[in-house]
Amino acid sequence: MKLRHWWQFTVADLRGPRGFRGTLLDRIPAGAKRVDRRWWIYAALYLLIAVGIWLRVEHIFSHNPMDHIWSDPQRHWEQGTETLRRDPMTMTDPVMYQVYIGVLAKLTLGEPFLVALYTALLACLTPWIWYRFARELMPGRLQATAVWAALSLLPSWIAIYSYFMQETLLLPLLGASLYASWRCRRKQTLSSFLLMVTLWTFAGLTRGIAIPLAAVVTTWLWLVQPRKLAKAGYSLALLALLMGPLAYRSHAAMHMISPHGIGQLVALYLRSGKREIHVHYSREGAQWNYWFGSPSTGEKPLAPLSDWTTERDGQVHARIHIENGAEDWAKALARYPLTLERYLSLTRENLIYLFFGSSWPDNNRERLLEKISHHSRWLWAPLTLLLLIGTALYWRRLQGARLFAVVLGTWVVVQGVLPIAVNEGRYRKPAEGMLLVQALLVAAAVRRRSAASGRRGMRDSFDEPADAPFAIHTPNGQAVPPVLTQVEVSREQREKDDALA
Repeated sequence: MKLRHWWQFTVADLRGPRGFRGTLLDRIPAGAKRVDRRWWIYAALYLLIAVGIWLRVEHIFSHNPMDHIWSDPQRHWEQGTETLRRDPMTMTDPVMYQVYIGVLAKLTLGEPFLVALYTALLACLTPWIWYRFARELMPGRLQATAVWAALSLLPSWIAIYSYFMQETLLLPLLGASLYASWRCRRKQTLSSFLLMVTLWTFAGLTRGIAIPLAAVVTTWLWLVQPRKLAKAGYSLALLALLMGPLAYRSHAAMHMISPHGIGQLVALYLRSGKREIHVHYSREGAQWNYWFGSPSTGEKPLAPLSDWTTERDGQVHARIHIENGAEDWAKALARYPLTLERYLSLTRENLIYLFFGSSWPDNNRERLLEKISHHSRWLWAPLTLLLLIGTALYWRRLQGARLFAVVLGTWVVVQGVLPIAVNEGRYRKPAEGMLLVQALLVAAAVRRRSAASGRRGMRDSFDEPADAPFAIHTPNGQAVPPVLTQVEVSREQREKDDALA
């Protein structure tokens, strides 16, 4: 009996005066009943993110990095798996990617399924890390989510993960470094500053292009934040702890202090203007012979619009006695002085290859994503030019994003203008993400200016001066703007209509 009464009261309470359906609708919060445009935008963005995740996983498992052990991917794989190698080419490359490959190989034992699994995880985490950076940089979550969606679908950021290349580690480390930098900008604490320095150091030990970016960001934040002495002291101690052993390592193996890798090889290759470089190393009776040619020299980056290709021809040779340290490198570089004419020619070629060159090795046009990535190279040069103009026009409205614009400009100058290496299309990948972020920032600045102009226009329409030629004068001599008069007329008309109703 008690059970039956309990059930009747419970059912009656659930049914309510409007029945089951009415009661359930009443229990839904009022905000959840309204599905506005913003909700649909978020839904679309998260759908794009899900599609991007699926594309990354499918592409990596279909085109496993273990299936592409040749040329540069083979060099990176062998340098990471043969951990005690100390040959000159191992010392030429930065150490961080070798450490990553070593850890990956140890975790997977070279099993293709496990390699694809961990690589896919890294590939999917990369856009999310940049999303965390965008949350720190941008004013709203919607813009940051748009960055996440755009980078998730960026073909060149998907295809590269089918190969063992340094960019696969540089992209997430660069995003993490930028996130830590803007987090430090917000918190201004010693611990956040040291985290930023650590991540930028790891990025610089992966690819040298991160070093000038790190210098700009850390110097800027150090200058504008408090506790300068403590941050400088602890940062120098941290750098000594991380870079000191690597400096000793390079001196022991190559008789040069270069913890980030021996960069003289690529410098000589650039300045020589030759198509190939042949280097003969010797050390205590042991000998190594290497030859290298950039994939850029074998393509026509402006095709089908133009058959332009490099003017490089021939070979440059260098004989390096490792016991002499940097002395033989200096003699080889002195044979090719960097005159103004040579500098302008090399820079013109470098800019063309940087902005229009096809990314290698992820340019197999028999694969859809790599084909799209190849053709998307036409986008980046005009986008860079438009953003340069937009950033200059809306500099004052960028506010907290000015530092990011300076970082992007630093990349353009260092990678495109300074004579540091023969550029390739894949060197563009870090900037592709930064360009998309900057495009959203400039678009937001344009929108803010348009909204501000609209508000000023409305204020101006209500602030017409008393001696305006179309002002209506009342009997006591005061001028009434016509817009106010029409507002009053409209109000009186509405009152009459309500009365009639």
